[in-house]
Amino acid sequence: MPSLLMRWLVGTVYFIVGAFWSVIVVISFAWYVIFKKGVKGLLKKSPETAAPKLALDKYEHDFVRVKSGMKFHCVHSGSRSNPLMLCLHGFPECWYSYHYIMDHFSENYHVVSFDMRGYGESDSPKGVGQYHLDYLATDARDLIVALGYEKAVIISHDWGGVAGWKVPDYYPEVVDKLIVMNAPHAKGFQNFTKDYPSQLLKSWYMFMYQLPYLAEFLISAYDYKVIQSFFRGRSFGIRNVSKQLSDSELEMYKHTIRKNLTCPVNYYRAANPIYSGLNLKPKSAKITVPVLVIWGKKDTALDYRCVPYFEKHCTNFTAVYIEGASHWVAIDEPEKVHEAIEQFLKS
Repeated sequence: MPSLLMRWLVGTVYFIVGAFWSVIVVISFAWYVIFKKGVKGLLKKSPETAAPKLALDKYEHDFVRVKSGMKFHCVHSGSRSNPLMLCLHGFPECWYSYHYIMDHFSENYHVVSFDMRGYGESDSPKGVGQYHLDYLATDARDLIVALGYEKAVIISHDWGGVAGWKVPDYYPEVVDKLIVMNAPHAKGFQNFTKDYPSQLLKSWYMFMYQLPYLAEFLISAYDYKVIQSFFRGRSFGIRNVSKQLSDSELEMYKHTIRKNLTCPVNYYRAANPIYSGLNLKPKSAKITVPVLVIWGKKDTALDYRCVPYFEKHCTNFTAVYIEGASHWVAIDEPEKVHEAIEQFLKS
């Protein structure tokens, strides 16, 4: 009972802080609409079309139904007789975020990148609680088994990375090695924010997203213009000029997220401690599989100084920092990311 009460108290604080940031965001957005962008096009939404035909002939697409009944859109590269490399994407992404990795590692691995629950063609269960990390980690375990493997190398980023940390916590038997890119370990990140409270200011959106409807309105405004800002923006966007997303690639991400925008946003809402997920418990005090963290140091949302705080939660930990790379490190500097992964897999 005390733990339940504490979860609700902390969860209420999430909402209060979210309401505070929402006022600031609404005022800022209103200024942007009135004095800069204008009302025209504010509610514009492009008609729903088929996904852009990016690399459709290059990879094998199918749907895999797992033990829980969930169905996932999976994209395959490499022979199915190779060891499995399973890729977990972040927000607001999709399977396509891993196309560089799929091409590079397909000779030695069966690389599978999939649309996570709530994204694209994968199933989108209703309810905030369905997007708790327990469900996301279990999806990865179930997919490894459904694909016919006992173990996998897991590569993960952003929300996929937050979930990726949980897979060897709960299901170490299905993880060969874990690779996490610009995604924090939950407990390590909590300790970091105690020492560096300025990170909480960078994480303002985590709280603002707690409120219903507002995030959906802001993200979808001006026909999902914020998606362009995420990837091409001066502050947060991809920094490598040669790796900038094409219009078709941007449309791929817009297409994936607009199918049911509330579900991807629910990843943030389900982080509120009022949601208990499946009540899974870690199998051991530390993650026992080898872990590689790759971090783009120019990530303006997640301070790279948090990375050392993750090490004490692992028994075998390696960190590689990519100078000049943004949050989208696997797209920004794919060659450097591939080199770091190759060295880790050989070790």
